[in-house]
Formats: sequence, C-alpha cells, structure tokens
Amino acid sequence: MIIFDLINDEAPLFIKAIKNLIDDRVISRNDVLGVTEGNRWKLESKSLTCSNRLHFFDELDKGNINIKEEVKRISNEYNNFNIYACDRYLTQKNRAFQEKFLVYTYLFYESLFNKDITHYFTTGIAYTYNLASYQVSKRFNVKHISFYGTRIGNRTAISMDVSNTFNEVNKMYKEFALDKVNDKMYFPINEFVNKPIQPSYMKNAINASTIKMVFITEFFIRFNKFYFKEKHKYDLFTRNPFELGIFKLKKILNAQKINLLHNAIFEKIDNADNYFVFPLHMQPEASTLILSPFNVDQKSTIINISKILPLDTKLYVKEHRSALGQHSLAFYKELKKYPNIKLISYKENMFDLIKNSKGTINLSSTVGFESLMLKKPSIVLGDVFYNDSGLTFKVNSYLDLEETIKQLNKKDFKIITYFENYEARLAYYIYCLDKNSYDFEFNVAKLDTKERVLRAENILEFSECIKNLVK
Repeated sequence: MIIFDLINDEAPLFIKAIKNLIDDRVISRNDVLGVTEGNRWKLESKSLTCSNRLHFFDELDKGNINIKEEVKRISNEYNNFNIYACDRYLTQKNRAFQEKFLVYTYLFYESLFNKDITHYFTTGIAYTYNLASYQVSKRFNVKHISFYGTRIGNRTAISMDVSNTFNEVNKMYKEFALDKVNDKMYFPINEFVNKPIQPSYMKNAINASTIKMVFITEFFIRFNKFYFKEKHKYDLFTRNPFELGIFKLKKILNAQKINLLHNAIFEKIDNADNYFVFPLHMQPEASTLILSPFNVDQKSTIINISKILPLDTKLYVKEHRSALGQHSLAFYKELKKYPNIKLISYKENMFDLIKNSKGTINLSSTVGFESLMLKKPSIVLGDVFYNDSGLTFKVNSYLDLEETIKQLNKKDFKIITYFENYEARLAYYIYCLDKNSYDFEFNVAKLDTKERVLRAENILEFSECIKNLVK
C-alpha cells in the first residue's frame, strides 16, 4: 500500500496526481491511503480512502495512555533530535499538550506503518509530524519521500531523509569521473549565471510586502473554515484568520516603514571592501527550524560571525526581498552597532554582491549554490542538498568557521584550485541534479498559486514522478 500526506496545502496536487494514477491503472484505488487532518481537505479527498490523524487522536483520548511512559519509550526507540523546537505551531502550546501531541503522533504512525506499506509521500520536512513519520518509517522499512525545489529551472527533486539529501542525485554523482564530463554539461551553469531565474516561491502572495486582494479573499475563506467548520481541538494548521491577518498586516506596514527609512537603515556597497555575504533567511521556515536548528536566532548568529572576522573583513548582511517587514527596526539597529556588519538592501543584486565578495556564509539558502556557480566559496552552517557536491565548506562550530574564514581570506586562495577538478565536478553535479529531478513545481495550492500548481501539465509531470518511484 502507498500512503499520501494530505494534511497541508500541497494536498490538492497530491489528490489530482493520485486520481491520474488510478485512472491510468498505475495504482489501484485499494492500494492508496491518504492521511488527513480533521476537516482539512475533507471534500477534495472524499473519493479516496483516508485515515484521519486527529480522529485517531480522539480514540486515544478514550483510552488510558500513560504519556510519561510513552515519552520514555519513544526516547529510547527513536532519534528525537529537534522534535519539539522544529514546529512553529506546536511550540505555542503548553508542555502537557506538546508531550501528548508528540506521543499520539508516534502512535499514529506506528499504527499506520505496521502494515504492508511500501511508500509514504509527504511534503517538504517542516513540522514535528514529519520528523516523527520519518523515524517510524525507518523502523518499518517504509520509503519516506519528500519533495524540494532544486533552484535549477522549475525542477523538483526527492529526498528520503529529513536533512534535504537528494538521494537519487547523490547516487549518480558518486560515479563522477573526468571522462564523463562533456562541454554540454557546462551550459546550465553559464545559462544560470547569465540569466538567473527568480525562485517560484518568491511569486507567492504570502511573500509580498504590499496589500493584495488575495489576502482579503483568503481572510474570509479562513474565517469560514475556522468558525463554521468545527475546527478540531488538535488541529494546529487551520489558523485563526484574525491572528494571521494581523501578522500579515504588521509585516506589510513594517515593510512600508522600512522603505521610508531605507537609506538610513541600509548602507551603500563599497567595492573596495573585503567582505563575505550573509543572506537573511525567511522565518519561521524549515530552512532554519529544521535544516539549521542551532541558528534560528539569526541576529545572534550574525553577531557571532562578526566576532571572528579579521579586522579588515566585513559581513554584508543582505535583506531578503520576501522577508521585508519581518525584521523590526530594533533588529537592524542592533546589528548596526557592529562596525564590521553592513546591512545591504533587498534591492541590491545578489549576483553582483557575490561576484565581488570573498564568498558567502549561509544557513541553508540556495544563495550558497549560486555562490558555487559564480566560483566563490560557499560556507554552510546548516543542512542543504548542495553540500553533497563536496564543494562547500560545511562548518559545525564557530571555531571551524573561524579557521575556514582565515583560509579563504588568504590573498592567494582560489576555489578552483583548492577543490580538485572544481569546475568539472560542479558541472557534473548539476548534470546529476537535472537528470535526477522532475519537471514540475511542488508548491502549495492556494488562491494565488493553484492556477499554476494545478495546471494539467504540472499534475501530469508530478504523476509521472510518483509512477517512476513506485514502479
């Protein structure tokens, strides 16, 4: 049996693809099970057999589950690293709720996977339930498959762990040999450098810094679901429309304030500076909560980096266009206290910044991947797929980072000579990324995105991907 995660806003894409596969007789309806959450996507998934996670929780409430004993058992049987702190919604609840929710989640997936299950398809890893399902899947030998954008075109790769590892890509990349690299393999690098394409997620309305009509429409849809659709007591994802609306409004108003004070906040680029680039990450997002959990407090991370920079080196901290309004004026003011930290506007061209830099320092951003293609050192503090190219500087402590910066700061340092066959390896890695990724956009199907995400061509390509994985 194959199980699909129909909990979050990628559910409509999953449901459309499942129907395609059933109609084409790739899989039978009896071999498919959807995991749903309370009333979320209830109407859309009604033609499928589903197991409702929160209804399972209701049944557990009727029993006599010893939460403390179960916590001990789970602690002994599974790797529980970052299991609470990763979840932006669960951490808003009290301790007793969090412990019960975690225990129930493990019990649910143990019950689910303790059958003849071969594959479990889920979204990108972003919440406690993702980490728990992965741990349980390993115990029962279920293939745990999640989806991520590659930053190359609009392609999507799969991961079979919770560390953003692209397993199919890595399997092919391990076979690298110079005689396998040809001139055509360098073309994607040249194309990317000369014609960079904005990541598709940046087109999502949620990342906008101005009021859009879709926000108002979405508010009333959420209002109806939250107040008139009997929101389940364990449902963490159906959010209060006022809470979400106020959050968005504050972000937009703060963005306008920042734009008014733009020249006082952000500094001009000085090409004579010796600097590293640090891109601010969107928050709260899996890029920090899951992939770089020790650097969730970006302000502290930036200040710590500044402490180990040589006196003649600066840290250019570039604001993220989609995050504008997320950071307070106090956030900027604190960073500006340090003479070797420069705040760089979201309006500046990231490629130009990287080209003139000593390299990039990031948590799990694809900026580090761009850095590789521009032949600039990429220092990475978190987990991200392109670490597996073997061409990044993955550091695990500030002591490691200090030594790495000293090395990169040497006048005679060149990345293309530091790494043997750097250009050929990068070309082959991107070739492997292209050959082992799929031509579809895996994204949420919200009001502003569903038209492109649920296009017939996108659904077909996604269906082909699943077909390839289960055949």
